[in-house]
Amino acid sequence: MGWESAIVDGLHDAGIDFVTQLPDGAMGAVLDALQDSDVDTLRVEREESAIAAASGAWVTGERAAVMCQSSGLANAINAIGSLSTPARLPFLALVTRRGDLGEFNIAQVPTGYALPEMMDEMGVRNTVVSDAQSLQQTVRMAAETAFSTRTPYVVFLDATVTGYGQEAN
Repeated sequence: MGWESAIVDGLHDAGIDFVTQLPDGAMGAVLDALQDSDVDTLRVEREESAIAAASGAWVTGERAAVMCQSSGLANAINAIGSLSTPARLPFLALVTRRGDLGEFNIAQVPTGYALPEMMDEMGVRNTVVSDAQSLQQTVRMAAETAFSTRTPYVVFLDATVTGYGQEAN
């Protein structure tokens, strides 16, 4: 089982029925697999819209996940801090992390590298996955934590899980 199917299986295990997402090459196989499942997906143009759609899903009785790249999560910090957290609107975020191992683009480093600490400072629980071996369980447990406590939970997927571009060579 690859990391992509571990995510899909973890989403199913957690009863996630709706995924909002932005274009991200690393998540392509996950999104392809979701298209063939009973999970509804919504492609949005901004990360804040993904947070809003996930929040709306919770209000209507669904469990949602947001998929984006770390730079996109940085764009959505205000939506998380001013909407999701104070209104207790939970969602699971699956975020491909840039800015650390294998990063070739210096523009990705400042926020990508610091995002787990930024989430900590905001009181948003998170974990960094650097080995895909227990990814399905991590996705399920992170979702259960988010929905049982009615708070967002972010799972960062390191390049050691998703792979990385070879542009650095």
